Amino acid sequence: MNQPAQSPIHHESSWRPIEGNAQEIVTALDRPLERIAHGEVPALVLRKAYPRASCAALVSRLIDRELLYDPSQPVPEHLREQSIPEGYVRLGLSDESTRDLPPADATATGKRRIDIGTSLGYRGSNPEEFFAHSAETHALFGSLLEGLDDPVETIYSNLSRLSTDARAVTAYEPDGRRYGPAIFRAHYGDYSYHPHFDSVRLREKRESYAVHRFEHQFAGVLVLQNAERDDKSAQCTIHRQLWEPEIDTHLEAGTFHQYAKENSIESCRVVLEPGDLYFFNTRAIHEVPGLAGDLPRIVLATFIGYSTGDPEIFVWS
Repeated sequence: MNQPAQSPIHHESSWRPIEGNAQEIVTALDRPLERIAHGEVPALVLRKAYPRASCAALVSRLIDRELLYDPSQPVPEHLREQSIPEGYVRLGLSDESTRDLPPADATATGKRRIDIGTSLGYRGSNPEEFFAHSAETHALFGSLLEGLDDPVETIYSNLSRLSTDARAVTAYEPDGRRYGPAIFRAHYGDYSYHPHFDSVRLREKRESYAVHRFEHQFAGVLVLQNAERDDKSAQCTIHRQLWEPEIDTHLEAGTFHQYAKENSIESCRVVLEPGDLYFFNTRAIHEVPGLAGDLPRIVLATFIGYSTGDPEIFVWS
């Protein structure tokens, strides 16, 4: 297993992920989703949840269909145009509440993220466009995954098993409109995620969407391909700090690492191989340091809405 790329303040901690298959985790840990909801454990890690050979076959299909590209080849123009800038974020529904961070020059830096699917964070400022694009994503995934092990079902079924009393379903509005079921994300160059948190309630404030009602938001991420160079790989670091308003100053100023060091905040690096699946609380400050690997880091990612006692767990992208 490759060593993860270094985080500036990582140190060993007793605050560690719980690993196993879904049944083993449920047996070892009472109500595991409640445990990540309240920050008692950083993550639930399911090793080899999806066959490694299927990871390679799926990545090959994405490239064959020109939804992604081989980094040894020139970047197709249509994928240049679809690239998401590093540090990009949109807030709320109005133009006044949109905050687009200055995009890095992907041509110069090589940093490029390509999404395959429908992102609420990227498209949610226009609900009509968002739900129309979501419908296209459902059709695309039906064709794209035909004949392959279904990675979306892998995420949903394991999430339902970890809950024991709720069922994971694709998020939907009261009128039946569905969100995207999941999203493929490919990270080229040393594309990174600086310390941040994710929340449709607390960060994006998307009050008009049904997913806003859930008390907790998680992420479910299935790794399909690692970015690797020499003996290093790009991996997520989760900090033992749930977001509070006073943390914003440090996130926006880029001083969270200093704040964490001064306050002895523990951190946990979650090291994953292709086929591994993990779930964590996105209110916990987290990051993925960049690594200019020979291959892009490719994942199938979801956001998850969870409330204690709710019979449904909403999943979206």
